[in-house]
Amino acid sequence: MKSKKLKNKMIILCGGRGKRMGKITDTIPKPLIKIKNKPIIEHKIRYYKTQGVQNFIFCLGYKSRQLKKFLLKKTINSIYHDAGLHVGILKRIFLVKENITDNTIISYGDTLAKINFKDLIKKHESSKCLMTIVAAPIQNPFGLINWDQKGKVVDFKEKPILNHFIGYSVINPNFFNKVNKRIMNLKNGKGIIEAIKYLIRIKQVNIYKFNKLQITINSQDELKYAKLNYKKYFTL
Repeated sequence: MKSKKLKNKMIILCGGRGKRMGKITDTIPKPLIKIKNKPIIEHKIRYYKTQGVQNFIFCLGYKSRQLKKFLLKKTINSIYHDAGLHVGILKRIFLVKENITDNTIISYGDTLAKINFKDLIKKHESSKCLMTIVAAPIQNPFGLINWDQKGKVVDFKEKPILNHFIGYSVINPNFFNKVNKRIMNLKNGKGIIEAIKYLIRIKQVNIYKFNKLQITINSQDELKYAKLNYKKYFTL
């Protein structure tokens, strides 16, 4: 594939099988599941364009032809790379690295957050890190307990506020020079997790705090929530 030097671009990861969606993804890839009257991926693209992103690198896999056919109608100057069904997230990103010549946003195909991308890129550049990950607060619904080797409780926290990665990040092109190739072929998200852990150890991961509207659709329950609350997230 000949490299295109795209500016104001984003990598969108759309290659997974979406097994947790059950029978829904037997016939369509997860990004084409509709919320109200538009697929998830269309809601994402519409918002990203309002943020100045005009060019996309779509990392495809499961039912790629079906997804590409839809995407060709919605985007221009974009790249479509099909790495197959069994490739993990890290390798999908590595396979398009020749197109990453500046700081580039990465988004999972099933997540939408109304992030100010200009601010995200600015904060990433100021950090001088190889990677910035977007984190949001989440309240654990349970009381969490820790105990010592004698079985005595040493800590109890009732429904603590935790922080979680919401599927958005920014990488610098030098990211590819630092990640160990031995983790390249790890399945699913294991490779990218190991890459992030390594970059944390060498103090090359920045955090971008985000506490506004966001939604992730990993399961049928989350899809039901999205359909009931879509007006908070999407403008139709």
